[in-house]
Amino acid sequence: MKNSQCKTRYRVGALVLSLAMCLSLLAGCQKHPTPNGGGSSSGGGSASSSGGASSSVQTPPDVETMEGDDFGNGAVGTHGGVSSGSVYASQAGLEILQAGGNAVDAAVATAFAVGVCEPWLSGIGGCGMMNIYLKDGHQYEILEYMETVPVAVEPGWYNPETDVATAKNAAVPGQVAGLLTALEQYGTMSREEVMAPAIKLARDGFALEKRLADAISDNYNNFSEEALAIYTNDGIPYAEGDLFKNEPLAATLQAISDGGMEAFYTGDIAKKMIEGLQANESLMAMEDLAAYQPMEREPIRTTYYGYEVVTVPPPSNGGDWLLEMLNIMEEKDISQYDVNSPEYLYIYNEACRIGLIDSYSYIGDPAFYNLPIAQMTSKEYAKERAGLIDMDNMKAMESVPFSDLPVEKLNPTAPESQHTTHIAVIDQFGNIVSTTNTLGNGWGCKFMAPGLGFYYNSHVGNLDHENPESPDYVMPGKRVRSTISPSLVLKDGEPIMAVGSPGSLAIPPAVAAIINNVLLYNMNVQQAINLPRAMAINRTKGNSPAIVSIEQPRFDEALIQQLIDMGYEMKDVGDYNMAVGGIAAIYLDKESGKFYAGADPRRGYKALAY
Repeated sequence: MKNSQCKTRYRVGALVLSLAMCLSLLAGCQKHPTPNGGGSSSGGGSASSSGGASSSVQTPPDVETMEGDDFGNGAVGTHGGVSSGSVYASQAGLEILQAGGNAVDAAVATAFAVGVCEPWLSGIGGCGMMNIYLKDGHQYEILEYMETVPVAVEPGWYNPETDVATAKNAAVPGQVAGLLTALEQYGTMSREEVMAPAIKLARDGFALEKRLADAISDNYNNFSEEALAIYTNDGIPYAEGDLFKNEPLAATLQAISDGGMEAFYTGDIAKKMIEGLQANESLMAMEDLAAYQPMEREPIRTTYYGYEVVTVPPPSNGGDWLLEMLNIMEEKDISQYDVNSPEYLYIYNEACRIGLIDSYSYIGDPAFYNLPIAQMTSKEYAKERAGLIDMDNMKAMESVPFSDLPVEKLNPTAPESQHTTHIAVIDQFGNIVSTTNTLGNGWGCKFMAPGLGFYYNSHVGNLDHENPESPDYVMPGKRVRSTISPSLVLKDGEPIMAVGSPGSLAIPPAVAAIINNVLLYNMNVQQAINLPRAMAINRTKGNSPAIVSIEQPRFDEALIQQLIDMGYEMKDVGDYNMAVGGIAAIYLDKESGKFYAGADPRRGYKALAY
């Protein structure tokens, strides 16, 4: 059912929204220097471009800022706020909030807009999960819309060595069904209203952001003729500041706005999708699209130093990893050590490695396996696994010992139906959304839907194609696994923070780091995000070697040597690198009534609020 807010007032809101959208694309957007050149300030200004592009993101000149927000990525507000991977997408969500929409309305609008502005990371050819808190009724809802394996796919058909960058790697997309289901069940505005900002961005264009310009340049040699027509100007890659349009995608989004889920899963769009996929060796069929359904899941949770963390269950293997990691860190009382001290980093990274191994050993589609989630996220199991961390010797494990939790294979009667993006939203009604969406690899499977303007995911390749005993072994109709873990943090039963990250194996430890920095070390959310990271997130031959991805120039040389002496190998990723995650988070200060929206400069994220 819809939320109880009356829908009639949104007709006036829609007029306000339309006017705001028109104004937002008439003026420029001033850029702040961020580490990767991708951030933008919330102040007025202009960004000139060779194509005459323009866009505006305007906030009052006396807007409050957070201490430590060195690159202007964060925002402070009292009514509503959005943090996402693009200033244009955050603006789309903020306009929905200002027009009277709730957090779900804004999250859906932002997700569709992000697919336009970050087409190599997410979009309607992908999937995601949404963690929702509804103030009215004190409800926590998990909406899972991961892709499914086409039913004609059998083990051995997909070759992980040769088929990664082909249409064979595309699983049945779930994002359209997920976002529109969220809107129908928990939103208050119409499909046409929330999709309008994304359609306008795709149709009328926007000044190209640096990260998209870099992604276009990096992928140039993989573009098809159709992609070249969209992402280049007569063969010359579009550059930062150029007017960028994606008119085929605008037409596709308009068709979805007009016709709903049916247009995408059973109508003309579906027919074009299947025709293009099958012409390029995919086994996806109309029946796969028609059968797709998003799923409502029960959230999983644990307590942590007096707080509660609520996150997503399987088929994500990021939520259980995050909770197990938190439980182990609490068992070792990580709070007694200074943040990023040798002791802290030893506990943090060994807990991360243990959680990584367990999540990949025991997690798959819950329709196909009875998974040991309750055991994995229990305090008792954390105590057992924390015994592997030897604080007396402080030496990194050469390899992480496997546990022996039970995994029972089921017989379902029917198929249940580092390149990611995260969105956090809060509204004036007290609703909060944390949602992560993805295509898998950058540009997904590198195959663009002919005539439709979007890329497909790369998630058939996420499955295990070698070990029949793995809970993630490829099977027809199976939902794919991903480390995405959009999360909420509660205090006294009420949510105070929404947090999540893109970044594949970096996602759970990045989220854990922000939780620690805010809850245990009293940082504001932007300080927590900007703090340098060092995380053991490598996975090789089924184990997690003692290799730390570290923003090495930002750490003291003596500390680095201590980590090396513990047995860790350093993998220097440089300053502010997205290899260690890209956080979008919102923290609610109950006393002041203000909320603080943080955005990661590593990914050029931008938060806006009012």
